[in-house]
Amino acid sequence: MGNLVMRHYGQAVEVRDRFGRVHRGVIDGVNQTRGMFIRSGFRRRRFIPFFLIASIFLLRSRRRIF
Repeated sequence: MGNLVMRHYGQAVEVRDRFGRVHRGVIDGVNQTRGMFIRSGFRRRRFIPFFLIASIFLLRSRRRIF
């Protein structure tokens, strides 16, 4: 999953986790074994573990990447 996320590095995404929460931001980094970082706003950086991710949508084309 890390390679798939890295292909869209720097693009705006919307991540929905298994609990129904939605996180919007730009993919800022990936830890290949644990999860990804999303930057939302100027300084805020959030880590989202892979096991929590239910879906990721690209915001430009509204295309689901997995």
